[in-house]
Amino acid sequence: MNAVENYYAGRELLDNARYAEAIEFFNASVELESHFKPYECLSRCYAALNEPEKAFACISAAYGLNKRNDKVALGYAKALANYKKDAAAARGILAEILIRNPSYNPAKRFLNELSDAN
Repeated sequence: MNAVENYYAGRELLDNARYAEAIEFFNASVELESHFKPYECLSRCYAALNEPEKAFACISAAYGLNKRNDKVALGYAKALANYKKDAAAARGILAEILIRNPSYNPAKRFLNELSDAN
């Protein structure tokens, strides 16, 4: 199977909450072609399996590969705030999202949550 086929096989398993099985396909996908989407999905799998260190490493990799994807950037900001306890860095990422996409409500909501927490 190629990278795309592995990605979609992993997505099918992820969508059916079969996280451990999905990881194998996402790892195969990134081994064949480094892309942000399988890393973002790996992060979701590891989070669901209560492996926060691996989840953070994967969302960081996804963000590193595509900083302009709002969903990935939001996931990275949430991981920074919730896992690394770095609200300042999270606010910076959210500000970048809202500069390029001022109507992205999930980023607005999370920024408000971070502001309310202080």
